[in-house]
Amino acid sequence: MSDGLRVLGTASHVANLLGGDSSIHSLYGPEGSPVYHFLTRYDEADAEAMLAVAKDRKGTLLELACGSGRLTFPFLEQGFDAVGLDMSPHMLRLFAERLEEEKEDGSDYTGRVATIEGDMTSFSLDRTFDFITLGANAISYLEKEQRASLFASVRAHLAEDGRFLMTLIEFPGIEDRSEPFETQAIVATGADADIPMLLTLLDYVDPVEMLRSSNFLAHRVEDGRVIDSKIFTALSGVLPAAPLRAEIEEAGLRVLKQHEVVSQFQIQASFAITPKIYLLEVAL
Repeated sequence: MSDGLRVLGTASHVANLLGGDSSIHSLYGPEGSPVYHFLTRYDEADAEAMLAVAKDRKGTLLELACGSGRLTFPFLEQGFDAVGLDMSPHMLRLFAERLEEEKEDGSDYTGRVATIEGDMTSFSLDRTFDFITLGANAISYLEKEQRASLFASVRAHLAEDGRFLMTLIEFPGIEDRSEPFETQAIVATGADADIPMLLTLLDYVDPVEMLRSSNFLAHRVEDGRVIDSKIFTALSGVLPAAPLRAEIEEAGLRVLKQHEVVSQFQIQASFAITPKIYLLEVAL
């Protein structure tokens, strides 16, 4: 069930056609997590940008909102020891499954990685890390007070010469618009997928409320027939980079550089405003 999930734009009309709230589910819930995992597993643009900052350094990594480990595994491959923190047990289950897949493929990370179910806005692990990462524009799901708490927790866990690496999606010039805009795209799982689906992205941005409603209309297919239709949704804020950098500085951290990230997954290319992906490199 939706549990009060808010859906905006075309997706809200589709939800009504499908029966209302009963068709709406969180993208990070028990049914949505595999969809999110499928959509993000092979988008390595921000991981590559983060590893470019890390260069030849080895050490320890803490991935906040780690999900199924999309950033953790590239760092493990480079010799880092890692901890993944996420508040979704469903995503952490996918992380554990991926660890087993990697082991079967010859990459055994036993003893080098751990996962913790916890809140990225307030955590205490009694240790510091050389790198702390927060990818997938996850910062935009937090209110200002939550962001301040997150930055305080990061500051307490970052090694003296460590780096906090965080991605942000910005819509340049959005403050000059008053009309909402939307984009749509279709993605299909492979024929041999565990859960064969036809996915339609309905991504809506409201420049007045500064909200983004990302929705995936998922038609589950079995033996060539659609057997189920659901909407998996996530509502986030739209955060300009400049005020976010100011918040980071107010928390006692320093923004060393703002890198632009180029992704091969141009799923947002038809937006009225072409979004920019940035990697903020932050230090004590």
